[in-house]
Amino acid sequence: MKNTVKNAIRHLVTKAYEVFAKDKNNISVVSLPGSVWEFETSVINHKDFADNFSKSYNLDMQLAECDNNIYDSNLRPISTLFPHNKVSSYALSRDFVKYYNQYLNTDIVKKAKSDNIFAWFDFCGNPTTQSLELINTAIGKNVTYVFTFNTHWRCDTNVDRDVLSFAKSIDNKPVAIHTFVEKIALNAGLTIVWSFEYISNHNPMITICISNDANVIAEKSFNINTVASKVKKVKVINKPTKRDLSAVYVDVKAKVDDKSICVKHNITVGTLAAVKAWVTMGK
Repeated sequence: MKNTVKNAIRHLVTKAYEVFAKDKNNISVVSLPGSVWEFETSVINHKDFADNFSKSYNLDMQLAECDNNIYDSNLRPISTLFPHNKVSSYALSRDFVKYYNQYLNTDIVKKAKSDNIFAWFDFCGNPTTQSLELINTAIGKNVTYVFTFNTHWRCDTNVDRDVLSFAKSIDNKPVAIHTFVEKIALNAGLTIVWSFEYISNHNPMITICISNDANVIAEKSFNINTVASKVKKVKVINKPTKRDLSAVYVDVKAKVDDKSICVKHNITVGTLAAVKAWVTMGK
């Protein structure tokens, strides 16, 4: 693949996998190979090397593809007249590799056989609620999860509502994504290993790695947190919460005088007028 930035990120993820795999007896890998399969091939090569020259370990791979055309092309047998994806054939010939024709979701992650899970959720799309929920599959496991999201939402109808609202309030999509990934990750016992922006095929993207694996967290070369530095500079404006005026309604209906109501409930004349209007309308 000729995209040098994407190649560099793929190399980074591969190196993270090698660190993650150290001294483990079993590992599950979850990913979205698309039509490239370079990461998946590197994982299989790592497994082959370990089996032949190092400490062998058990491996299962749960792979997903929701695009029917890409999925079919990856399964195309060599005997057909159409071009055959030999890279996918190399991976899919292994009995420990499972390939699903569906959107990568929590059910697929739950098929992982090991409690040591390395996942590259290379969505390259919007941060949906469904994709962010994948973080919670880490609870009770030893994991390293890598996410990639688009940060230029031409259409934001499927963006998680909280992320979308926060992004609009601070006018910064990468910071909004980073903030919510970190919030969910912390609740799941994970920390951010790296978080940075990049351009892939002219599209602005963000990649975030979260982990609770001691080896990955300790690897200083992975600590690329350019978005994290921006988070500290963003001034979050706390929106006022809506007051409970039910007690004011009760006093208005009981015909308590206006001055007493305002003093008792610490409200303005304007707020009292609004309450009276709602009472008049039968609300």
